[in-house]
Amino acid sequence: MTKEYSMKAGAVIVAAGEGSRMGMGGEKLFTRVGGVPLLALTLKAYQGHPGIGPIVLVASKEVQKRFDRELRRHYGLSKVVAVVAGGRRRQDSVYKGLLAFPSPPPAVLIHDGDRPFVDDTIISAVLEGAADGGAIAAVRAKDTIKRVTGEGMIVATLVRSELWLAQTPQGFPYRFILNAHQSAQAEGWEVTDDASLVERLGVPVRVVEGSYDNIKITTPEDLELAKVIYKRRSD
Repeated sequence: MTKEYSMKAGAVIVAAGEGSRMGMGGEKLFTRVGGVPLLALTLKAYQGHPGIGPIVLVASKEVQKRFDRELRRHYGLSKVVAVVAGGRRRQDSVYKGLLAFPSPPPAVLIHDGDRPFVDDTIISAVLEGAADGGAIAAVRAKDTIKRVTGEGMIVATLVRSELWLAQTPQGFPYRFILNAHQSAQAEGWEVTDDASLVERLGVPVRVVEGSYDNIKITTPEDLELAKVIYKRRSD
C-alpha cells in the first residue's frame, strides 16, 4: 500500500560536475545504462516517489543544454521546476539549488545526479528521518579502515562497527539546511557533504540504511558495475 504524504518534500539533484575522472565531461550523465541515460534514471526515482514534490536540477552547461531536448518530455520529468547552473564547489551548487525553489518546501532531499540506483525504500527512509532534523543514507564499512600519515605510516586502526560510508540522499527541514549553507557562506566552511554543515549547527543527523547498489559513478569501472547492477535489477 502506497503511503500518503500530506506535505511534499523538495529535491535538489546535483549534476554540475565535469566528470573529469570519467574523461567524458558533462556527457557522463547521458551515458546509457539499459538504454536509459544515467541522469534520467536518477530523476525518474524522484519523479515517481509520492513524497517528493518540486525538483531542482543543478546542472553543468552541458546538462543544461541537453536536459529539455533529451530528457524532460521523453521521461515525463514534470516535477523538475527549475534547472540552474552549478557553482565552483559542490556545496555552492547545492546552495544555488536551495534558492531556486519557487516557494520553500517543508523539507528537502539532496542527491547526486550520478547516483542512479536510489530507490523508493531509501528515499522514504530519508524523508522520515528528515522530519526529525536530518538523515542521510549510508552503508556500513566492510573493510578495516586505517588512519595513515602523509608518509604512508599507520597511526590508528578505526573501530569498524562505528564507521559508515555516507551516500545520498541527505534530507533536512528546508530551514535547517538553508541556514547551514548560509552560515557556511558567511564563515567560510568547506565540507564534502551537507550533513557536515548541519552537524556544525548542533542539529542531530541520523543514519538510515542505504544500499551497496546506490553507487556514485565517477570512473569507467563504476560504469561497468552500473551495467551489472542494472541487469540484475531488471532480471
